Amino acid sequence: MKTRVALETDFVHLLARLIGASDDDDPPIERTGKELTCSQPVLGRWIDDCDFPFLMETLALPDRVFSQEFPEIKLSHKDRETFAKVLTTHCKECARCNAKQAEDIAWRLRIKKVIAKNKEAIGAALADEPREP
Repeated sequence: MKTRVALETDFVHLLARLIGASDDDDPPIERTGKELTCSQPVLGRWIDDCDFPFLMETLALPDRVFSQEFPEIKLSHKDRETFAKVLTTHCKECARCNAKQAEDIAWRLRIKKVIAKNKEAIGAALADEPREP
């Protein structure tokens, strides 16, 4: 009998294998701006510590969902929207954070491409029906 942890581990391994096998001619994603200095380190830490698209999606959550997921963070939707704009503007103005944002977006697109190409295998893995892609 597989436990939830084993299923999640198997799924992560499946995704890693599919990503590695389907990179086609895509170049490896490398941190190109890491040697640069962030112009606003407090904002830059948010960009460094988080996947940019995920951070933006999280800040855009409806108030009800956000407060359930992050009960310790008391920010209204308007406050989160303003913060998202500040981060987006910062990424346009800061070379280091712009590079990180671009890498995060490229990675997200690569993942979406792998999922689209392997829906059946991924669905089977989620349903715990072992199948080879």
